[in-house]
Amino acid sequence: MIPNIMVVGDSISQGREGDYTWRYRFWRNLALHDVAARFVGPWTGTWVSSAVQPAGHPAPPGDPVHSGRYRDGIRFGDSRHYASWGRLLNEAKDNIADAVAAYDADHLMVALGFNDLAWGLSRPDRMMADIETFVRRAREANPDIQLLIANVVHRTPLPEHPRLAGDITSYNRQLAAGLVAMSTARSRAVLVDLDAVYDPRFDTYDGVHPNMSGEIKIAKAFAGVFSSRFDYGRAGLLDPIPALG
Repeated sequence: MIPNIMVVGDSISQGREGDYTWRYRFWRNLALHDVAARFVGPWTGTWVSSAVQPAGHPAPPGDPVHSGRYRDGIRFGDSRHYASWGRLLNEAKDNIADAVAAYDADHLMVALGFNDLAWGLSRPDRMMADIETFVRRAREANPDIQLLIANVVHRTPLPEHPRLAGDITSYNRQLAAGLVAMSTARSRAVLVDLDAVYDPRFDTYDGVHPNMSGEIKIAKAFAGVFSSRFDYGRAGLLDPIPALG
């Protein structure tokens, strides 16, 4: 069966206008290896900035924009997704069931939580309650849903958010154990350890959002789990992901 993959995320997954995005690099590498998949979701584009943000700061949540173009010269024929700049896990938990049902998703690639912690809207314990609710509601729409859930990447320090690094570390530690308990034989919930491979000093253009190196590392992390844990191609088929233009 060809999987219907829905990428659920925030700005790190949506990308800004002109980016390749890690979604493109993952999709392109599947095609190069003849691994069939469909990408599903309500949106197809990147984020178009309506205002200049201070250096190193993510945009605050606001009216989402999903009409941006990708990098000139690329053809991204299967770009549907459910990722939006400023997206919160706390918000996504409340609409994931409707999205899974509407778009017939059977695999979710989830990268959420940075904004909840960075904007002080949640602490690690509440985040764990939210991810448990997210998983439960996704299963209400599709009891056979398969979940690849990323932890939260660290970013370069922001003086006004002194607790952020510690909160991310605490959440990631709880998530790794929590997903083991949440996973079932019918509906697996598997960790994608982005934080272990993502270096905000070299893999971002502003301390958090991925540059080309970061896009490749995120794509590679999701591809490794998708290939080895979900049996799409032999283990390691999608490792490494090359720097694709």
